[in-house]
Amino acid sequence: MPQNKDLKRLVRTRMAETGENYTQALTHLQGQAALEPLPAAWHITGDRRPDYEAGLLPGVSYDGDRVAQLRLRPAVEPSGFGALVQTISASRYLGRRVRFSAMLKATGVTDWAGLWLRVDGSAGTLILDNMEDRALHGTTDWTQASIVLDVAEQAKILLFGALVSGAGAIDLTRLRFEEADPDMPVTAAESWVLPEEPQALDFGAAP
Repeated sequence: MPQNKDLKRLVRTRMAETGENYTQALTHLQGQAALEPLPAAWHITGDRRPDYEAGLLPGVSYDGDRVAQLRLRPAVEPSGFGALVQTISASRYLGRRVRFSAMLKATGVTDWAGLWLRVDGSAGTLILDNMEDRALHGTTDWTQASIVLDVAEQAKILLFGALVSGAGAIDLTRLRFEEADPDMPVTAAESWVLPEEPQALDFGAAP
């Protein structure tokens, strides 16, 4: 179970002072808590990148593992999404199936949140899964989430992380990135695949 007795004590104190329920008090405290810096491999992207912040939650752990949080900044009106991202070379995983997983918990998410994994080639995105079809909404307990994708031979880079669309926060811990069993079903189909031979050299002329 998560070891966050200090945070729970602060939440209950605020509940007694304000009359808020547990979720409201937790949302306020986590929205105001200062975050500790993440390792340099991680940074924030998204169409509203300046509106979001990410870091490690001080004094919060999950079975001994540190917990990171991505959230909308205080006093910012939500109008897009922010994403935590790490980028690596695809060379080690070419032609293989990969699985990106983590434990997630949403707090006050007004739109949706989840993990994301994207495979890029030299000409753009080959495949993307951002969990929009099975996203977290509102406030949830800890839940395991995963993405399984095939890495095409023409892939160049892999991008992965978590995202929040709208207001609220997502906590994540126990991240794993590993080669998946070939029998494990993929969670998204390829969105763009190069043909192996030239196409329509006659511009579709009638026979």
